[in-house]
Amino acid sequence: MRTGSPSWNKHTLVTTVERKKTAVIFPAFGCKYLGNERGLLEGMSGDLSELAARAASAVGLNAERTLSCRDGNFEDELESQYAVYMYSCAVSNVLKRSGLHGDFTAGYSMGLYAALCHAECITFEQGLSLITTAYRGIRDVAASLPFGIGVISGLTREEAIALIDGNSEIEIINVNNRHNLHIAGYEKNVKHVLSRAKEQGAINCKYLTFHSPYHSRFMDGAAEKFREYCGTLTIYDPVYPVISTVDRRIMTSWRDVARDLVDNINRNINWLETMSVMIDAGVDVFVECGPGRSLQRMAKFIDGDFDVYNLQNLRLLLSSDRVCSSARAMNY
Repeated sequence: MRTGSPSWNKHTLVTTVERKKTAVIFPAFGCKYLGNERGLLEGMSGDLSELAARAASAVGLNAERTLSCRDGNFEDELESQYAVYMYSCAVSNVLKRSGLHGDFTAGYSMGLYAALCHAECITFEQGLSLITTAYRGIRDVAASLPFGIGVISGLTREEAIALIDGNSEIEIINVNNRHNLHIAGYEKNVKHVLSRAKEQGAINCKYLTFHSPYHSRFMDGAAEKFREYCGTLTIYDPVYPVISTVDRRIMTSWRDVARDLVDNINRNINWLETMSVMIDAGVDVFVECGPGRSLQRMAKFIDGDFDVYNLQNLRLLLSSDRVCSSARAMNY
């Protein structure tokens, strides 16, 4: 990846470390599959089939149909969310049995649920229930108004802010790296900013096919309902440190986790800063748990000296000295 010093404010993590560290990261729903994920996982363990059966029992998922969709192009958005979550949790299980728990973990957008399952804050079934409840609450709010989401590649956050020009009906909901971000708001405003961004030299401007403005103030109503639901769950303290994508704090208690679950619905996130905080803490190996390699691609434009592994080259990592030395150094 890139080398150099990140240009962001330090947060709560120390910057002087005695050894290099690992982090386990989880992609969002809607990531692009490479097509061979099921075969790779089934070659390593039976976790995916087991989790699919549990999902069938918990939420009525058609397990075989879901696992047979190799390109990730599901007709049903909720089914696609279940699928990414299952793949992510299956990879997490493989890592844990290999002794690689990660010094930190973080979930990109709705990858938070898999990250919390990895950190043993919630059970696999609770994650499915959280996905269902959040999806329905967000869908109900978004269905009544003409919202949209767009991606801008090739402009910085500061350049995008200048294009928005104080318009309160549109927000930057996530910064992926130095040159890629998501915007959300009312459809007409999103399309207007995308058009202006193209005129200003953006490499790519894309209006997304799903329209629910996750991570924005437009989801305040959905967040309040979700808060009520989270209050009915038993949530545990993280076994492994989880980094919040909302404010980059280390979550160490169930109260931190409960707060972040709600904030993840209606507050902006920043994946660039989340990654940078972990890099600054000494992480030089990231493991992307889930289908595809979207997080690896985003990392190409994040400063730091590190490697990102995913399901495609996971066996290489698990057989390396990095895993063995990391497992010996952990005191969990």
